[in-house]
Amino acid sequence: MLYRIHFLSKSFFLMSVFIFSCNPGPTSYKILTINRSKSARTSETIEIALSDVPNFFKSNYDNLVVMNRNGEELLVQHLDIDQDSIYDHIIFQTYFEPNESKEFTLTTRKKIPREEPKQYTFCRIVPERMDDFAWENDKVAFRTYGPECQRLYEEEIPGGLISSGIDVWTKRVDYPIINKWYKDDKNGKSYHQDHGEGLDAYHVGTTRGCGGTAILQNEDFILSKNFISWKILTNGPIRSVFELEYAPIEVGGQSVGEKKRITLNLGSNLYHCKVFYDSKEPLNSAAIGLALHEGKGTVNQNMEKGWVTHWEAYDDSELGTAIVLDPEILEAIQINDTLAKDERFNNIWAITNVKQNTFSYWAGFGWKKSGHFNSQEEWKKYVKKEALKKNIPIQIKITKG
Repeated sequence: MLYRIHFLSKSFFLMSVFIFSCNPGPTSYKILTINRSKSARTSETIEIALSDVPNFFKSNYDNLVVMNRNGEELLVQHLDIDQDSIYDHIIFQTYFEPNESKEFTLTTRKKIPREEPKQYTFCRIVPERMDDFAWENDKVAFRTYGPECQRLYEEEIPGGLISSGIDVWTKRVDYPIINKWYKDDKNGKSYHQDHGEGLDAYHVGTTRGCGGTAILQNEDFILSKNFISWKILTNGPIRSVFELEYAPIEVGGQSVGEKKRITLNLGSNLYHCKVFYDSKEPLNSAAIGLALHEGKGTVNQNMEKGWVTHWEAYDDSELGTAIVLDPEILEAIQINDTLAKDERFNNIWAITNVKQNTFSYWAGFGWKKSGHFNSQEEWKKYVKKEALKKNIPIQIKITKG
């Protein structure tokens, strides 16, 4: 009897081992990332197309996690940019030393509640301040103006403005300030003054501000008015993406509609903008602008690498703005020698080719008082490095297992 019990126990144990060994573990993929440049790279966003990892069921996408080589779970964000209710990509961030390679594991497991990150990207419409659209990350903040702001101007009501320029909000804290500053302003604490977190002292007016655009037709710069509609495609923590649509304008005898898709990643001083035009006949040229203001700033540029910077006095400090784009589509950089009475045209212009009615670029700023850039040279060095990164992206290799 004892022998029989022992035999059955042993048989059950062997069967259990057999069943367990035949039952596959969780699906996983190895993600090899390679920095092919000679520069260190911080806050580098790694994007994985979920179509490249087909062994995961769509129903499990919410449970996807990324682990580093030490088995630590990284902050991730799932993206559904085409808005079909199915995630298209998963992103995470890391840093690289020059020529460094790093390996990560993409797998599934039950989500464990985690604290909300202190630093994140964020965007929203702001109906309590007419209808601004504002966006920010841990480094920078921006806003632009909507139809209510335009209506006030057209009806000669104070506070209105017609402009598709991009305004700059200089912050010197790494936590979000958009909601706080708008709320404080409603309560009488103006965001045009620095109360320890930064301020809005930048004048955009009808200039292009920091990266507004124009259509170029027979050497004329034709500007859109305020955006008329908006859509948020994803909203942090690592990346925020939204679209702004503009009313059609007449260009060369035809009606041209415009849409912008703007992306801001955590840790970057530059947002990315992709412009789409809708017209019967294709457009050939467009321009991205940086406001010249009083024309006392300093301009640096490099056509071959695809960047231009502007450094100027700002409140009690200094401010750098920049445009970065693919040098293959950069036609020229144009700087007016004298300022016009109409400030709409007082900009540094990066003239770009328009192919199939679309083009894209990066634009942004660095504020000396934020502590990130202590001089014009440091700002220029940052922009040069960012241009290099765009031309030498991180190489990604995906293998199952």
